[in-house]
Amino acid sequence: MRWLRYGLGWMLIAAASVLGAAAINPDRPHPPAPAASVFTVAAHDPWRSVADLFFKVAARDAAIPDAGLPRAVAQDGQGFIWLATDGGLARWDGVGFKSYTTEPGPATGALPELMVSTLFADRGGRLWLGMNAEGLLWHDPATETFRRPANRTALDHAHVQAIDDDDAGNLWVGSDRGLAVVGGPDYHVTMVAPGSASGLPAGTVRAVMADRHGALWVASGVRLFRRERGSRRFTEIALGLTTGTIESLVEDRQGRLWVATDTSGLVVVDPAGGSRRFGIEQNGRAPVVTSMIDAGDDQLWVGSRDGIVEVDASTRDVRHLTHDPAIPGSLPENGLNQLFRDRSGMIWVVGDATLSYVDPVPHRVLGLVSILRPRADVAPEAAWSVGAAPDGSIWYGSADAPARRLTPNRNAHGAPVRQSTVPGARRGVTAFAFTPGGGAFTAGEDGLFFTPANSRPPITLSSARWSRLLLDGTTLYVGGDGVGAVDVRHPTTLTHVAWSKMLSDPRVRSMATTPDGALWVGTARGLNRVDLASGKVTAFQPHSAAAPELQANYISTLLVDHHGRLWAGTLGGGITIFQRDGTTWRSVRHLGRSDGLPHDTIDKLLRVPGAAIWASTDGGIVRIDPDTWAVTPLRAADGVPFVANWTGAGDVLPDGRLVFASFGGLALVDPAVPARPTVAAPLRFTAIDAGGHAVPPPQPGAVLTIASAERSVTAEFALLDYAGRDQTFAYRLSPLEQGWTRVDAQHRVARYTNLPPGTSTLVVWALAPSAGGRLRPVGTPLVLKLDVQRKWFETTVFRVFTVLALIAAVVALFQLRMRAARSRQRRLEHLVAQRTAELLVSQTELEKLAYTDTLTGLGNRRRYGEVVGRQLAQARRQPFALLLIDLDRFKQVNDELGHDTGDALLVAVADRLSDAMRQRDTIFRLGGDEFAIVVADVADAHAVGEVCRRLYATFAKPVSAGAHRLRVALSIGAVIVDRDEQAMEVVYRRADQALYEAKNAGRGTWRIASPAVP
Repeated sequence: MRWLRYGLGWMLIAAASVLGAAAINPDRPHPPAPAASVFTVAAHDPWRSVADLFFKVAARDAAIPDAGLPRAVAQDGQGFIWLATDGGLARWDGVGFKSYTTEPGPATGALPELMVSTLFADRGGRLWLGMNAEGLLWHDPATETFRRPANRTALDHAHVQAIDDDDAGNLWVGSDRGLAVVGGPDYHVTMVAPGSASGLPAGTVRAVMADRHGALWVASGVRLFRRERGSRRFTEIALGLTTGTIESLVEDRQGRLWVATDTSGLVVVDPAGGSRRFGIEQNGRAPVVTSMIDAGDDQLWVGSRDGIVEVDASTRDVRHLTHDPAIPGSLPENGLNQLFRDRSGMIWVVGDATLSYVDPVPHRVLGLVSILRPRADVAPEAAWSVGAAPDGSIWYGSADAPARRLTPNRNAHGAPVRQSTVPGARRGVTAFAFTPGGGAFTAGEDGLFFTPANSRPPITLSSARWSRLLLDGTTLYVGGDGVGAVDVRHPTTLTHVAWSKMLSDPRVRSMATTPDGALWVGTARGLNRVDLASGKVTAFQPHSAAAPELQANYISTLLVDHHGRLWAGTLGGGITIFQRDGTTWRSVRHLGRSDGLPHDTIDKLLRVPGAAIWASTDGGIVRIDPDTWAVTPLRAADGVPFVANWTGAGDVLPDGRLVFASFGGLALVDPAVPARPTVAAPLRFTAIDAGGHAVPPPQPGAVLTIASAERSVTAEFALLDYAGRDQTFAYRLSPLEQGWTRVDAQHRVARYTNLPPGTSTLVVWALAPSAGGRLRPVGTPLVLKLDVQRKWFETTVFRVFTVLALIAAVVALFQLRMRAARSRQRRLEHLVAQRTAELLVSQTELEKLAYTDTLTGLGNRRRYGEVVGRQLAQARRQPFALLLIDLDRFKQVNDELGHDTGDALLVAVADRLSDAMRQRDTIFRLGGDEFAIVVADVADAHAVGEVCRRLYATFAKPVSAGAHRLRVALSIGAVIVDRDEQAMEVVYRRADQALYEAKNAGRGTWRIASPAVP
């Protein structure tokens, strides 16, 4: 199914290619972010220079609340992300938005206008809103309302364009009314009057920034002003600008001020006051700059209408990030309005139609996609094999292009990585092996080749198809259709080894040698140990006496750990570890999903210096401790850009890093970099509903009182972690509940009705996976205290009176109740019998609807799954055949005669199929014109052929479909199932492949799938 993996490769990059985030303030000096982890090989790493960044889209187009144009983003003290648009304000919790508009909502206040120009969270975490025409507002989380400063000034109806705070607790606001300062506990506003006293001119203040030394910088038009700490007067800083507008101010870690203008590029102001221009270009012209931020690690990101320009403040190197339709996960769009860095270091990108975020410094894993372009005008190649050469270069092969190599440049000058075609390389290379002398072997669909190190022409050793290579000393073992050997000292001849014919299957998929001198060969139908001295082959089959832990036949990858144990990775069966006991080998351990593996299909096993084992799977990359068996998956927070990987595609670079060929590109993993610590992201209530009335979430320690007539509460919650981690929660209402209820991020709500009076406590925990895949509580729990008021009849006095009255009534009415009870029992028995009969009839009708195709009356796909599942469980005792039937050119009937005729034709076909089959056979309509038949007690191809011929004879005569009589042609794909424990998906895929072959053979015929691999 290599063609299927090739086709899905680029689609899967977007499923897990992007990192998550959490948020800080733009255009200002930020507190130091967590130190960016770098690969341990060198400070200047060429691979990092060419690694791609993968953006994750939080909202796009219609998903943006109120269909507004995004303008700004910020993160408040609670950890929520706020998005300002020209249609209002929205709060994002990592899963969904909550909107704020000019109309008051449930438990939320209203905005004075829809258009929010800018957002800012001060050092205390309070969110400030700069409005387009309504001045400055701040958000009160206790009441979910928006408030103005205490006094009335010209700022009340200003167009606010910039906000920043200083270390003295003052808030500086730039607007079309000039500069204002907000301070004091009641947020008193003072307008800074322009003129000689202040040194500021009259006009709009577009940018403000308080630097680390307490100086205040203010930009108006193209003019820049600075006021020292303790001074009351601003001094103009000459920039030499005559056109444009200053948009952003950022201080780098050397204390230099970077000034971004909309059309005149950047200006760098030294601490001493001198300035110099720094030109940036995109697509041969100066971009229209809209924002600039400190991206951490002395990097500046400049947002423009043409994408992002990344500037290294130390080296002045420039890198452009733009939307690339050929690379899913690239910048979603080029027209940007703001950049913003949150508290976790993630960068948020506000575009005209998207809100996205990205980790600017990938942690442990680099994704290489763009560098796989052979030319700038073509899409990157899909690398399906990879090898690490001794010189540190990476070689890769793809289906439709010759093998290429990526050579890193360790010098500071020139391209960091150079791509070149391997001399004499062919298409479809699937394996590489490198000799100590610098030569290289390549194996693939076109044969086996040796490329000498002295630039001599490549040597063709075989034109047959080979898929795996293993270099063991002076011998190169070649796997494909059997095993061959090459003496690497004289690489001119390939010799087929005699014992190759004794393997359990000729299709070799992996090889490894163990310290006892044996060669292990993994095939599509089992594992083999070859004694090279005697040529004896010992086969290991799943669940056999020697391999009880082996779960699957297809051995995709082999590896020997530091204890001399053999690790066998399989397709669909996890990992099995074999250990030598004297002269025999036995399986001693199995690792699967229950042990923490993200998938049971293992693509490649690698061992790095030390003890750790690394595995690429169809569900991601994991690290395995061979001493404790602890499995640690790499997650989005570690920088993992891809999910699925190519089988057998991985290698270890000379510097100890790992490279895997993944669906979407190459993944470069540094095992020496520790896992990024799990940050205890804040857990917050996002919405509270008490008795049908929305209320703001109470402050910590407060008690939520619920009236006696309401008796219900609904609490929504969220973990404000935007790093792409899987979110799971557990909650409990004590003392009413003893156990915990576990939910995922899509069902993060606790709902209770008919609450008893009194006090109770709702506790919510966020859960995170630990070693072995188990979930454990992390961070601080959410606690909501409830006080449900009592009704009048639930008071203690009323209950005592009721008890006494009941005792007296019981004595007086005992006999009467006994007689009434007998009469009622008879009526109830009659009613129960009547209702039971009605329920049985209703249940029968519901089951029929659930398992029946409404058009044809045949079994539907759900019924198909249950029948095939039962048949698979007993296939060894009762073999059966699965037939997939497709009506040839059925679409033409719908297009030319209408869907009513098409439906009538499907009904007629279903009737004829039912007439043609036996009563113990089962017919299903899976959808459209696709039918399936489970033929019982069929064990060979001859019997299946008889069934197919009978079906074609049945449809030899035209079929009536409404007012038309039509001739129906069938294409049939069949598979014979005679073994237990086959996966339903595998059986269906084999039948579907046979159907595909039947259609390619000219339609109107059938094909039977080849026997399954046991």
